[in-house]
Amino acid sequence: MSIRLSSFRYLPKTADGWETPKLDFGALFTVLEGPNGSGKTPIMEGIYLALGHELELPPAITEHCSAAQLVLLAGNRPVTLTRYLDSTFRCEIEDEEGKRFIAQAEYARWFTKLLGGESRTVTNKQDKAAELYANVVIPAFAVDQDHGWNTDYYVPRGRDFIKNQRQEVIRFLMGIQPRHPFRTRTDYDEAKEAADKADRAVDLQRYIVDRLRTNGDLRDDEEPALLTRRAQLQAELNANSQTIEAIRDLTSFVERDIARLEAERDGLRSTASGLSRQKGQLSLVLSELDGEIEILGANVDATEILRHFCGRTECALFANSAQSYGRSLLYLKDQMKDLRTSADELGRSEATVEEKITLLEQAIAQKNADRDSRVAASPQAQLMAKLDALTKEVVAIELRLASLHQYVAERAKFEKLLDRRTQAHEAVEALKPKGVRGDIGSVEEVRQQLAESMQHWLQALRTQNVTTAGFDEDFVVQIDGRKFASDTHHSGSTRARIVLSFHAALLEVALTRGGNHPGWLLLDAPQQHELSQDDFESYAERLKMLADRYPGRVQVVFSVANRKLQIEVTDEIWVPEYMNEKGEPRFLGPVLRPTQ
Repeated sequence: MSIRLSSFRYLPKTADGWETPKLDFGALFTVLEGPNGSGKTPIMEGIYLALGHELELPPAITEHCSAAQLVLLAGNRPVTLTRYLDSTFRCEIEDEEGKRFIAQAEYARWFTKLLGGESRTVTNKQDKAAELYANVVIPAFAVDQDHGWNTDYYVPRGRDFIKNQRQEVIRFLMGIQPRHPFRTRTDYDEAKEAADKADRAVDLQRYIVDRLRTNGDLRDDEEPALLTRRAQLQAELNANSQTIEAIRDLTSFVERDIARLEAERDGLRSTASGLSRQKGQLSLVLSELDGEIEILGANVDATEILRHFCGRTECALFANSAQSYGRSLLYLKDQMKDLRTSADELGRSEATVEEKITLLEQAIAQKNADRDSRVAASPQAQLMAKLDALTKEVVAIELRLASLHQYVAERAKFEKLLDRRTQAHEAVEALKPKGVRGDIGSVEEVRQQLAESMQHWLQALRTQNVTTAGFDEDFVVQIDGRKFASDTHHSGSTRARIVLSFHAALLEVALTRGGNHPGWLLLDAPQQHELSQDDFESYAERLKMLADRYPGRVQVVFSVANRKLQIEVTDEIWVPEYMNEKGEPRFLGPVLRPTQ
């Protein structure tokens, strides 16, 4: 269903307020023609406002006008939008269902449906739900004179609140899935989280299995051979059990002596450690007391010096202090003497204990030597080396088998985790919402179509200094392989051509794909961005060709100071019909005071 712009007007606030006459849109072109300062931009902004955009009008407009009213034709039925110029969003819709006021969020859903698209909730930059409000969609087909000619999509910083907002708007106009659809936590989210956990568990378990295999140089088929060899060794050790028992009997009493001596030695080591701690504590106390004695000695010396101030030998000015310092000094010195005595005793005790430990270690060494000599002199000595080797091999085999068993257990766990991961991903696929499914093919196709279309529009505008135009994976315009932005090097004339080509390409590709573009280009073009007559006529001629391909789907509204376009009889020219006090033409004026 086509949506056509039918008429626009400003409504007066009071009986002596300002208004415009009913301004009818042309079938293809609508031209606002008037000198600079005549009010072309407030008319363009009024159209944007009536469509749901957020703009700040000049105070004179809000002071004298109550609303901006736009009539659309949805198919053949009229829809009247009355946007009141209040500080808060207030819009009245009148259609076949009657009149009703709706809030901004409700209007966003209504506006989306009007353009033919399904209501879509995307994700804002705080990961919460957000609507595609009209004020974020309109800049994709409307250019304002202050910022629109510097970049291809402009919204104020406070209104850039959606993740990849520019891309989301383009995707909506092209009719492809959103980049970041918002979803509340559902079974799908829980399944996705479980699948992520399963992936991490598999990765960790794979690492464990690989490390066990690599570090142990393990083979899957070696366990039977190890079990056979272990049985052989145990049989041989059992066959020599009498020899082992005889050796144990021969050395048992020596082993008991060794154990007793080692226990005694360990007890003495504990005692030595305790004595060493006590010596350390006493040393710390003695160090602190040395400091106190130095201070008291200095105080005594000071009182002797100060006593000379009296000039008399019997002077008692500092007698009390001297006596106090003297008593304290004597007391501390007595303490020091006692503590040093204790420290000396601790040192002697520690030395005695260390001597006993040394003697015990010598006794233990002698006992070990006796035991070894007894074994060497026994008839079973020749078998000892062999039995030791057999025992060591048994231990090595047991360790190898333990590593194999651990590897087998971990590998079995890994296989179970692989099965769980497969099931988790199958659950994700089964629960995946429709809106989440990939549309990579469609995205690539749209990017290619946009690039080709924009290249044609740049050629129609005879754009110099530009060789190629394209769109990256985020639908950002690339001019000669570099991102196009407000701070790139392009001149005002080249920049204007790029912006015009971008908006025309969005329109053309959306119409080709049956997207959600309304089919409008609303261009508030100030004097400095106007093009040469030949270039603008070439651009307009290509727009006519597009309109012929899609009858009733294309409308272009632009403002100029001096018209350069030859229009058809079905097009419209809006000119100012009011005069101010100085006789200057104006698009808005007092009620009942139009020029004759």
